[in-house]
Amino acid sequence: MQYTVTINQVKALEWGLNSQQALLFAFVYGCPSWTKPIKTDDGIFFALSKAKIIEELPLLTDKPDTAYRMLKALEEAGLIELSSTSNITLFRLTEKAVEWNQKLDGSEKYPTPPKNKGRKNIRSTSDKSPSKVGKKSVQGSDKSPTNQDTNHQDTDQGTSQDLQDATGKPAQSRGLVLVVDRTDTPRVEIPADMPGPKDQACKTFKVWANYAMAYRKRYSAWPVWNAKVGGQLGQLVDRLGADVAHHVAAHFLKTSDAAVLRKCHSLNELLVNAESYHTQWVTGQRINGATARQMERTEANLSAAEQAAQMVLAKRQAGDRNEYL
Repeated sequence: MQYTVTINQVKALEWGLNSQQALLFAFVYGCPSWTKPIKTDDGIFFALSKAKIIEELPLLTDKPDTAYRMLKALEEAGLIELSSTSNITLFRLTEKAVEWNQKLDGSEKYPTPPKNKGRKNIRSTSDKSPSKVGKKSVQGSDKSPTNQDTNHQDTDQGTSQDLQDATGKPAQSRGLVLVVDRTDTPRVEIPADMPGPKDQACKTFKVWANYAMAYRKRYSAWPVWNAKVGGQLGQLVDRLGADVAHHVAAHFLKTSDAAVLRKCHSLNELLVNAESYHTQWVTGQRINGATARQMERTEANLSAAEQAAQMVLAKRQAGDRNEYL
């Protein structure tokens, strides 16, 4: 969540923005500093999903459709240009939008700090507090941090990971687009040839996408999609919950049990033992025939040891009783 939002009220009134639109634009204005640029046929844009807006601006709205309508309003005001991929909204600022961060004389209100050149570029505060120059501040220790608009220390964690496709190559090398959002939006652009539902609002979309992508990575082919598969995935979501079913589906494809491999990780197997695979996902385990037999032997050895100990104890107690007869 964004902690602080700085609104230029003069420009907001001049451009005819209401309070909600001004709040959103104040956030959007700073996005290019931390979002990843995406090259399109029309030039460079930046990825910004509706879910990300909801996450960062909870006071603004909790509805994706409302967030998108507000983005369209900013586009109509001439402040941003919108584009999109198959699953993510893209934007870029217009020349008019640059005026948001300018004072009356046209200079930058919050100028971008110059790039460091060796040790010659020392902050002006060094004369006042020379002993503090060069020390790294503790996270969260600044009452008024340099970037007063937001705290995005965690925003891009995990977004730079290259997911691998069926060939073992990173997804980026095949032209797939990494996105900023890490919650409701897929980490990579869904291939157009993936069978099954395309509407991300569909109940089974997320669990199917995770299962299908993991399946293709393992078998170099898409799994079959049909009405039966859709019904099975719907049952899986009902049994495990929409928040975890997709994780369990992807984890299931890591199973190397011989019985599962013979059936090419059929959804029948996943659905029959859904709760078991959920436990394996939670604990990070992958139980197959070999591990099950090992666990069984360990349990048998423990049981035998306990029985032996009980027999020894019983004999000792019997000997003690005979001694005092």
